[in-house]
Amino acid sequence: MSSARTLKWVGLILLAVIALVFFSLATGPAGKGWGMNHEWFWLRFPRVVAALAAGFALGIGGATQQGLFRNPLADPGLTGVFGGSLLGIATLLAINDSWVWEHSWSLPASAFVGAILTSLVLVLLNHKNSTNRLILIGLGLNAFTAAGTLIIATRFSASRDILISGMTGDWLGMATLELIFLPTILCGIAALLLLTQARPLDKLSLGEEMAQSLGVNLYSTRYASILLTALAAAAATCLVGQVAFIGLLAPHFARALVGPRHALVMPLSGLLGGGLLLLADTLGRSLWPQAPLSAAAMTAVLGAPAFVWIASRQND
Repeated sequence: MSSARTLKWVGLILLAVIALVFFSLATGPAGKGWGMNHEWFWLRFPRVVAALAAGFALGIGGATQQGLFRNPLADPGLTGVFGGSLLGIATLLAINDSWVWEHSWSLPASAFVGAILTSLVLVLLNHKNSTNRLILIGLGLNAFTAAGTLIIATRFSASRDILISGMTGDWLGMATLELIFLPTILCGIAALLLLTQARPLDKLSLGEEMAQSLGVNLYSTRYASILLTALAAAAATCLVGQVAFIGLLAPHFARALVGPRHALVMPLSGLLGGGLLLLADTLGRSLWPQAPLSAAAMTAVLGAPAFVWIASRQND
């Protein structure tokens, strides 16, 4: 694909995301509809930033997982990494919930531990890079982590509401500048570091033996990608809760527009991921202002049929 056409698509998508940001800031629930008064603008601003940051990290994280596993169905939300992040947060809240809110770094740290443990289990159990195996392991990990989070939410009433809200992907509604500051920074750091894996992932797509002959260190590429994807998913979890399909859809759309090169796919996946998550959140809170839907519910409306279609086209 020509560089001119690539720049054209990037420019169009960037303009669409910018327009969406203004639309999202100008509309919302509580019967306000359109209106840009100062108070409502600053109430919505943290939510918009959180959605963009989380979606950007998840889009790049999904592209990385798909390249690493050489599997188009990989996504932090579907492979259990999101669930592991939330379980990590739930575990820390169960140990000492009052201490958590006094130390802003503790939630991202606990989410990262949960995400990295889940990622390592996924890699160990799916050593053959099988599509069917990846789906089954992801389903199992999601069920296990969801059960663990639900048990903690049931047993510890002080953390029940926030954990249930996290499981339904509804944390964007609680976004404030103070709460989103550190996770947003971590999303940006993880995304930028993941971009450094673009060239090794391109070579890995040719097969492990060919990648090694081209100078790729499989060990460092694999574990750097796992660690950074876990960090991206953990930071995104702290912003939005548990949301699937963003990391699945964004890379597919990006590859359809700019081809398979990760140096192009990964940043465009981030841009599309941020736009998709912000669009889902904006529609969920604007179409039904008296009973807004979470971003997770809206992404599932689009993502579930797309997942079924993509899965039906895979040969294992």
